[in-house]
Amino acid sequence: MCHFQETLWTEDSEYEKIPVNTAAVSGIMKIGGGVANLEEFLSTLDIPPLSSNTYQKEHDNIATAWEKVAENEMYCAATEEKHLAVQAGEVGGDGIPMLTVVVDGCWAKRSYRTNYSSLSGAAAIVGFRTKKVLYMTVRSRYCMVCSRAAAVNKLPGKHCCSKNWHGSSSSMEANIIQEGFQKSVAMYGVKYAKVIGDGDSNVYKTILDSRFYDELQVEKLECQNHLFRNFCLK
Repeated sequence: MCHFQETLWTEDSEYEKIPVNTAAVSGIMKIGGGVANLEEFLSTLDIPPLSSNTYQKEHDNIATAWEKVAENEMYCAATEEKHLAVQAGEVGGDGIPMLTVVVDGCWAKRSYRTNYSSLSGAAAIVGFRTKKVLYMTVRSRYCMVCSRAAAVNKLPGKHCCSKNWHGSSSSMEANIIQEGFQKSVAMYGVKYAKVIGDGDSNVYKTILDSRFYDELQVEKLECQNHLFRNFCLK
């Protein structure tokens, strides 16, 4: 009647931004959900949900991108921490900066002090001065594809296996911290000379036994918060 025609787009084709499918999957990943959660949410909004294949494709792309960004951020944090150590004069005889770091681990499931049976765990090395993560990784004792194949006595097909740990849950933290110390010189050109921890003797013993820096013995500093918390138990 008014001879006017307008075209509407769900996404602005002239503006570079995250696609709507990628944004939806990224959002559900950030709150710890999965494909079933996203399907239920979109169905409630009367929006056609993503297929499982589309979701998995977006999920894999996002996970890869997050990993690359995390690696870059940790490298930038290490560079900043390294610069501050040089300014403070904390440099070894070989010219390598000596950093003070904070280490700790966490598990997906744990009954504190009684049962360490979590299928996955993570640990991080944090710079003392910048309070930024220098190293972090995850250990997992479970892979859904491998588990389903084992249940029917078959070999799993080609897949990206998430199982990278065969030891106990309680030893995940020490192994991750050990790996971070071992790679410090190669990755960032620094040495972790002092470590602040929660009193876990297993972690510090692993560091001492590994002797990453030959002539340098890593010094352990007790975390004040954990000392206060454990005071009534000692």
